[in-house]
Parts: sequence; structure tokens; C-alpha cells
Amino acid sequence: MALEQSVTIDVLPPELLVQIFGLLDGPAPSDARFHDQPEIDMLKTSKTPLKDISLVSKRWRAIVLPVLFRNVVWTLDRWELPLAAPGEAADPVEAIPILAFLRANDLGRYVASFTMLVSNKMQPATRRAESRPALGLLSGSSMEMRAPWADLRLDMLARSSQYPTSNSAAAYNEDNNWVWDMLFGLMDPLRFSIIASPQMLASLLSCMLFLGDADSFSHRNLLHILSLSRDAKSRGTRAGPSPRDKPPARSAPGPAPAASHACSSCGRDRVRTRSTLFAIRPWTHLLLNEGSSIRVYRNYEFFLRRPPSILGALLGCEEAPNDTPLVPPTVHSLSYIAIFPLSSHFGTLVSALPRVDRLFVQLVPRNDVLLDPEEMRNVQASDLWMERNSCYGLVLRQLLSGGSFGSDDDDDDDDDGDDGGDEGADSDQEADHDRLQHNWRYLREFESGDAADKEAWEMAVHYLGMSQTGWRVEREGVFVKGPKPGRRQTPGGGEDGSSDGGSADEGGDGNDDPDTGLETLSVSPESFSPW
Repeated sequence: MALEQSVTIDVLPPELLVQIFGLLDGPAPSDARFHDQPEIDMLKTSKTPLKDISLVSKRWRAIVLPVLFRNVVWTLDRWELPLAAPGEAADPVEAIPILAFLRANDLGRYVASFTMLVSNKMQPATRRAESRPALGLLSGSSMEMRAPWADLRLDMLARSSQYPTSNSAAAYNEDNNWVWDMLFGLMDPLRFSIIASPQMLASLLSCMLFLGDADSFSHRNLLHILSLSRDAKSRGTRAGPSPRDKPPARSAPGPAPAASHACSSCGRDRVRTRSTLFAIRPWTHLLLNEGSSIRVYRNYEFFLRRPPSILGALLGCEEAPNDTPLVPPTVHSLSYIAIFPLSSHFGTLVSALPRVDRLFVQLVPRNDVLLDPEEMRNVQASDLWMERNSCYGLVLRQLLSGGSFGSDDDDDDDDDGDDGGDEGADSDQEADHDRLQHNWRYLREFESGDAADKEAWEMAVHYLGMSQTGWRVEREGVFVKGPKPGRRQTPGGGEDGSSDGGSADEGGDGNDDPDTGLETLSVSPESFSPW
């Protein structure tokens, strides 16, 4: 009997090897960690099976590279980016090793998730070289310094300070749109994320940032996360008009390179640079993670502090140049994550909510930060929970009222006529505020990432069930507005098969008195804290 010939893995065709190697590919670390406290090393992992496979042989490396670079993290220090600008480098892509590698190996088309991780301080040259991607492919692509760091820093500050600001704010007007054009000309990711300090985020997005109380919030490595994502079916398309019949209130306009704003202190107009990142793809989901605000609670009057945040700029509810929203009309899902934010700051989101279908909120940490003696030093834990309850109280009041702060007719009336003068301006501002509040009635799903607090969750379920506003429990932590699947809403407001049309899960038709639930429950923003 002849001996069976042994078969080694090296003789398998590439198609089978791709299937085998793909089984070792897990979800991107960012899928689960973007809801945690932002850290400089939050995306690092000790298990790198695909990278290990790429070191076995040239054949295996060629096969596994498209899978390995499906989720890319570009780590850079904050002063490295200007060296690759078109005015500094003949080819910006070649000046950035990771991008040059993607282009040289035609890997851009495989990138599904791309993350920019910007460190707060400059690394030594040896550290920068060591932090570049491994695989032994970039050894000859070191980037040389073409200008002293001190001179570069002064030049950056001079170019970005085109807006007169007070000592408590910084307005950035640096044109970074070349970065987005470069990245999205090279790849077409479904998710694009930035992990950076609030100052760096404001600089990249060319907006203003309040810094008057930054020292009360910040620590050495304060980082925020901004993530934009879209559906796979939209891949290969650019942003276009919103698919909704009626455009959302104060929705961000299409991409425009610049806008003119009056400068009160200098008597002339300044040209504002508008970021094109939000319109470069038809993003459908936006996530903002602002990390921990626990340190501000060490101050006696913590509730008077204001964090360094781009939230107001995203929503367009601040003074110029932050008076135009950055959130595009294509976004229908919004996630806001923070660790015990101040209710005064969280109220910015509540009062200026864009027109979205889904809202996710998480205000309590998932780790044991409350057991850290250094983090909780001079902090009263009761203050943390009081502010959390106030934040959820603001949300629940909007849900209980049905978001009815006017009607469509009111919106039409706001657009008719122009009294002119200061009265006209005040009227426009009030109408604009009403439209923003009106956006709550379009919300169809609200999810809390803090439903582990069973007592608070059950109380919220009880109040919403009695409010007759149409909200029902879909699953733990999730409220959905509308009838149950498979059941038809009747003209009277109930559902087929119900005897009274108004059980805890069935609700009304959305046309009831918007304050009915509030009067029944006798709640107010000051007293209602179910969470």
C-alpha cells in the first residue's frame, strides 16, 4: 500500500489561505473601546496574529496584508502634520510613511476603518522612528526635519490666529482640508476617527474652543474622540443631499471652502475656513467621546465651569465661527459619551439636538475609575451622581413632552415676513431655537449606556409608560417611539387589539397635549431625576 503523500500549508492556493487567515481576524479594537475613557494607548493590543503571520514569509505577507490593513491607526505628534503640508512637501503622501506604504502596496481600497491618533506632545526622533509600522517595510522612509520645532510652532500659531478672541478662547482658522482630500483620495473607509486633545480637534476642524476653565478639567493626557461612520452600501459615494423629505433644522450646508464673518474689533471681514471633513462622505453616524470630567468636581463652584469641547461647534450653537453646525444632514444617528459631564454642558446637546433618528447617551464609566483614590481625591461622589441625574432629567423631560415645541405651521410662520432690525434678529434666533427643540419629536430611538443602574432604569420605564407619548421599551436601555412591530396604529391613538388604546407600552398618537405627561407626573427639570 502506497504511503499517502503529505500536504503542507505552503501548497494551498492563495484563496484558501485568505480564508484561513481571515478566521484569525477579529473586530477592530475601536469597535468596543470607543465607549471607554480615551487614552493614548487605548487601541493597542497584545494579540497580533495577522502581524505575526506577515513575518513568516513573503508569500504569506502578500496574502495577509489586505486583511492586516483593514483597520489602520495613524499615530502622529501634533507638530508633525505641518511638515507634510503641500507648501512644505512636494508630495504630502510620501512625507507620511504609513500613507506612502498604503499607496505603494495598493492597500487603500481595503481600508475599512482609519483612525488618526494625535499625541499631545512631540516625541523624540528615536521614538517617532520606533512608533512607525513594523513589518520591516519602512526602514528607508524616515522623515527628516526641515524646520526647527520652535519656529514651526510660532508659524502655526501665527497662521491659525486669524480670529480675534478673548483670553478665554482660541479660534483656529488653519486650513486642514488638504488632509481630508489626501486621505480620502487614497482610501474610502467606512469609519473615520480622530483621537486627539480638544485643542487639536478644534485646530483640525477650524473652529473655536473655550479654554477659560480648561485647567479645571484637563490632565496631562486629556483626549477626546470624534468618529464618523456610514453604511457599507454607501461605499464609493460622496455626500449628497439629505434623503429626508424635509431638511433638518440648522443642518450643515454643503462643503464650502470659506465664509466671511465680520470682525468687531478690527472693523473688517475675516475669511473663515470651513472644514470639508463632514461632507466628504455621506456619513450616517457621529460619535463624540469627551472622556472624564471628574476632576472639575474638585472645585467649589464646579457647576459654573465650562469644559474645553467641540460639542457646541458640532451643533452650531455658539458665537461665530461656531454658529454654523458641522453635523451634516446625512447623519441620522448620534452617540454622546462622557464620564459625569456637567449638566450645564450636557444641556447644550439637549437644547441643540440635530435632527436625528437615534440618540445614544452614556454618562457613567464602565471601568472602576470611581475606586481610584487619585482620581476621586477631593471629589464628593454625591456631586457626580447629582449631575448625572440632572443630565438624564433633561433628556427624559424632552421624551415625556414628545418634543412638541411647536408645529409645522409654526415653522412656516417663522419663515414668512421680516420685521427687520433687532426685532427681526431676535425673532429669527427664537424661531431657530424652537426648531432645534422641535427636532426631539423626530427622534425614534433613545438608548442609554447606563441601564445597568436597575433602579433608575425601572423608574424611567415607569414614567415613560405613563406619559402617553408613544415611547415603549424595545430592550434594556432602549426606548423606541411608535407601535410594536406587526401592530397597526389606529386613528384614536391606540393599537389594533387593545381595549383602551393607552396602555403603558402603547401610548397615544403624538397629537395630545405635549405637557400632559408632565402634568400627570408633576415633574420639572429641577425635580425630575429618574436616572
